[in-house]
Amino acid sequence: MSLQKLTAELYQSFEQGNYEQCQKLLPPIRIELIKHNLLVPLLNNTTTKNQINDLKISQRILEIGVLSSLLTNNYTGFENFFSQLKPFYLNKKLYHKHELNTDTTKIISLNLLYLLSKGLISNFHIELEIIFNSDQYNIEQDKYLQFPINLERNLMEGNYIKIWKLLNQKTNLPCIEYEHFIDTLIHALRFEISKSIDKTYKFLPINNCKNLLYFPQELSDSEFEKALFEEFGINNWRLENGNIYFDKSDGDIDLEGEEESQEHAVIKNVLGYSEQIESIV
Repeated sequence: MSLQKLTAELYQSFEQGNYEQCQKLLPPIRIELIKHNLLVPLLNNTTTKNQINDLKISQRILEIGVLSSLLTNNYTGFENFFSQLKPFYLNKKLYHKHELNTDTTKIISLNLLYLLSKGLISNFHIELEIIFNSDQYNIEQDKYLQFPINLERNLMEGNYIKIWKLLNQKTNLPCIEYEHFIDTLIHALRFEISKSIDKTYKFLPINNCKNLLYFPQELSDSEFEKALFEEFGINNWRLENGNIYFDKSDGDIDLEGEEESQEHAVIKNVLGYSEQIESIV
């Protein structure tokens, strides 16, 4: 089948939400793109208007590859297609105007969310630096780029309540594709909080700990304990008599002294807010 027919079928499958079919069509399409010297923008294929138009089609094919891979849980494909897209996004001949709330910034933001969900913070900052060093993005006003940037900033500052609100209300999400990362990001949020809790307290009431980790109060203690072990691998928290005791090794720092660490203060504030919200409800 010709490249033109394959591309038309790919577009149709994507519009119909048949992402599995997209994944089947993409390998032969990529082979055709290689044959036509359209898989990578280079000096020798970006000289004429027709060449640039053809490369724009290649870019859209790769974007469908990114999105269909994500929506079929093919994360290896997501990474591969995004890496192939980057030369397109960085090419000055293909991009000579500001990008604001476009498919380009949406896909870049999805990659940033993916890195956050995997805990690859250093990779996140590398990608972010590339964006900030480019003059083609209106970062402050772009709804897609602002979402992962704000999320990471609040995570680093320990603003867990703001993160929870961002993730727990679908109206806060700039596009439906973000929903794919919600569960993973909530897991990452809970994991970060759990690391802080056992460094801060010797013990806590179980209900307070559920509040801190944003688990529902109706979750039984046994289910909560199972979730702690299965989701976070926590096996040094003891649930006894309505409390959770955080077993510490001799090398752990005791933060119960007169001077509270910043981390201790953050957790205390979150706990206080959680209790206030619970009392209001």
